[in-house]
Amino acid sequence: MRLRKPVPLEQRLVYVQVVEGLLQHGLYGKVSPRLKQRLRQVGVDLDRPLLPAYPVPLWTHCLSVIVEETYPGVPREEAFRKLAEAHVQGYGRTVIGRAVYGVMRLLGPRRLVQRLPQTLHATDNYTEAELVERGPTTYEMKMNSLLDQPGYVESLFESMLRVGGAESPKVTRIHVDPAEPSSTYQLTWTER
Repeated sequence: MRLRKPVPLEQRLVYVQVVEGLLQHGLYGKVSPRLKQRLRQVGVDLDRPLLPAYPVPLWTHCLSVIVEETYPGVPREEAFRKLAEAHVQGYGRTVIGRAVYGVMRLLGPRRLVQRLPQTLHATDNYTEAELVERGPTTYEMKMNSLLDQPGYVESLFESMLRVGGAESPKVTRIHVDPAEPSSTYQLTWTER
């Protein structure tokens, strides 16, 4: 699998529905005054309308701040996993998310995975993903990004697979290539 040259980091943007899904829905009732203040300091002001897009470095910094404030004392990977689950639930409460999740439920896990590259591309201006089918319930997906939030991507995809009706979804990062940069994940599940 060879992905196209990635969008430079300084030009990468995450779209508002992703930010809204987590901050306004996934963390509903959990945004403390301190978290709100810390997010404002890094560039996301929850007292104002959200911007159409946010720079990816700012957004990934926000994720770390949210984990520190929302899951204090929880091991880092477990905290990022919990955050990803909240993010998927929250995204499903946005206008766009409700429509996307309705389609995901109809597709089932196999077709959901086959559409993941398009789904991911709609969340930002840079994500590209390529799939290789390894079996009826096993795929490898290579993405043109690396995240420093352990467990976050894995839990995000596992939660999405659950939305699509997958039983026992398991996502594991199996390869990292800092030179590209890229990450490859194995996605597996069992049929109902």
